Amino acid sequence: MFGQSWEEAVSSESNPRIAKSLQELWLGHKRFRAQRPQAQSYSESELQHIAENQQPLAAIVACSDSRVAPEILFDQPLGGIFASRVPGNVASDSAKWMLDIAVTELKVPLVLVLGHTGCLAIGQLLAGRVSSAGGTLRFDVQKAVHRARLGGAEGLFDRAVVENVRLTMENLRRDSFAVQRAIERGDLGLYGGYYQMDLGEVRLLGNGG
Repeated sequence: MFGQSWEEAVSSESNPRIAKSLQELWLGHKRFRAQRPQAQSYSESELQHIAENQQPLAAIVACSDSRVAPEILFDQPLGGIFASRVPGNVASDSAKWMLDIAVTELKVPLVLVLGHTGCLAIGQLLAGRVSSAGGTLRFDVQKAVHRARLGGAEGLFDRAVVENVRLTMENLRRDSFAVQRAIERGDLGLYGGYYQMDLGEVRLLGNGG
């Protein structure tokens, strides 16, 4: 179900900017897991600098879940991550707009789609709950759930989370011109991630091709 380890992903990247961004996320996540996050405090001059400049190391499409905060999971300061948070970490219009800005304006070298255990959006669909909320985006999650069901009942929830991440990656490659072109040029890495909340661990799902 899982792809490369963080170390394997870093070492296999030919683009040094992508490799560096993966490395920084990995090191930050190791600090988080080791309960040794870097204390962040900001002087007035630092806040002024951040207000006038930003050079995020990555863009992350994550779930809205209150327990899945990318800046904390990867121990990054203000200005470190350009993020879109939407239920089910789907390829929403807002997420695609965020990535257009991140890729074209800020030249981020890395995009991470981050799913997680216990996702309420996926849980609703697995339970057969019907709602008009989310509109067509619910159909994307439903498609991922359908893919997961093909593998049987055992481990269904986790497979649905993984399939949903992979589907979002597919949709971004297809629908985001900025992401598509940057990947074709070799300027951008697109990876999937899976956050297991009870362990506090983010594992990579690879770059999907």
